[in-house]
Amino acid sequence: MRTFTIIVFYHLLFLGTTYAQSASVAAAHPLAVDVVESILRKGGNSFDAAIAAHFTLAVVLPRAGNLGGGGFVVIHTSNGEAATLDFRETAPASAFKDMFISDDDQTKVSSLTSKSASGIPGSVKGMWNLYLRYGSRKLSWSELLAPAILIADTGFFITEKLSEELNYNSSDFILRNPKGCGPFCKDLLWEPGMRFLQTTLAESLKGIRDFGPNYFYSGPIAKDLVRQKYFTFSDMESYRVRWREPLIGEYRGWEVITMPPPSSGGIALLQLLYGSERGSNSMEEIGTAESYHDFTEISRRVYEDRAKYLGDPEYMTIGIDKLLDNIYLDKRFSNIDPDRVGFSPILKKSIDEESSETTHLSILDKEGNAVAITTTLNASYGSKRWVSGFFMNNEMDDFSIAPGVPNQFGLIGYEINQIAPGKRMLSSMTPTILIKENRKVVLGTPGGSTIITNVFHVIRMYCRFGHSLQASVNAKKIHAQAWPNVLYLEEGSYSKKVVRKLKRKGHKIEFKKQIGRFQAVSNDQSAPDILRTGDSSGRVIFY
Repeated sequence: MRTFTIIVFYHLLFLGTTYAQSASVAAAHPLAVDVVESILRKGGNSFDAAIAAHFTLAVVLPRAGNLGGGGFVVIHTSNGEAATLDFRETAPASAFKDMFISDDDQTKVSSLTSKSASGIPGSVKGMWNLYLRYGSRKLSWSELLAPAILIADTGFFITEKLSEELNYNSSDFILRNPKGCGPFCKDLLWEPGMRFLQTTLAESLKGIRDFGPNYFYSGPIAKDLVRQKYFTFSDMESYRVRWREPLIGEYRGWEVITMPPPSSGGIALLQLLYGSERGSNSMEEIGTAESYHDFTEISRRVYEDRAKYLGDPEYMTIGIDKLLDNIYLDKRFSNIDPDRVGFSPILKKSIDEESSETTHLSILDKEGNAVAITTTLNASYGSKRWVSGFFMNNEMDDFSIAPGVPNQFGLIGYEINQIAPGKRMLSSMTPTILIKENRKVVLGTPGGSTIITNVFHVIRMYCRFGHSLQASVNAKKIHAQAWPNVLYLEEGSYSKKVVRKLKRKGHKIEFKKQIGRFQAVSNDQSAPDILRTGDSSGRVIFY
């Protein structure tokens, strides 16, 4: 693959940094961070710790941590090997192109809340394959699942964030699960500090501990999913993960290792980085109307490419090389008007709000093994349907339901991402690792369609403007994505003067309280996104 190279003089300042000579972790819940430290202290590597943390997040972060979903892993080992693992969900054999559309173009089966909304989960096989290929073998599979089982069995004290979620979604949990959904269907008001037990989930985890992925894909959990008419046994037994060649670009002396399709994130990220450095760019300064305008216009073209050309790689007709070719990108960005906002083709506008449904985990051990995992149920708590102790995903909504119709994040799809049996749906998840000499930075965030631009902004703040990793994570974010034709500004990212200038250029602006919830680490720092709502946590670990 042809990669782009941008070489410009830069200077990095590490201000307010805690330096370390050991490991670092950032995750969406403090108990997951505790588990990572425990695994590393027992002799495990980053990959062992990531597996244990993934299953722990399935217990303590039920809105996104999961057994019933899927995701991506980006890897860089201590000996310089780069790899990516795709454990994205797949459509069942019964799926077909128009399954969510009736003759009058009205939804007949919900792509968000029905049983048909779920793709075949990949998380369990994803973690198993990560263990087989990169696990240290100093700890057994059983030892890696032990922390999650203990927490599910004995309970944990819920945070304010989780109590709010449980109370807010209570009626939906009960509606979608008339036969019950364990503690999620309790008729009570949850408060911070209350103990939350998940005995059914603990039993499922024990089965996975004792019998590996077979317990999930051909054993009791598969039987439960078949009995409830989610999938067939053939669907479950035929699921496979995919090891894929990573996308590798170069930005200001840093090697950028990121996820290929069916993630759109990697290609879009590399396109954005190139566009922000092209000769006629207006992004030399932070927070100006000119830089925001230029960002909006390059994002518009990147998200148009996403909609038209990206999907399951087995269905793509335009190669990755072309989409990242310098000549192609120069042409794509050549007609940006610095004074007026552009317009993508007019299409139906989404009425849904963005969901912070995804979770990201960044780990770097003392040997230099780096792992970035982004995993999801799609919407918060997925379809809100509970099976064998866990919630099912609603990833089928990430397919193109019909050409030009947006999903819950306002993202438009075309034929390339239409539903087909066995196909993997397009994703915005963008786990990424930066490498420069002996330095590594591990990056990622939830945020639906904003994931791509969020990773882009953090990389620029860190690599181009020399901010510390924590300052780069803390910095206020902006987002644009072609459809809808809106520039989203996070509170604190703008001044009245900047907004007035943007409106004079024709921008429609919407304000967001929060964009993303980043998790980043480097050799010497842990930079969890503690300023935005949630339970993000991280630490540097000496062992």
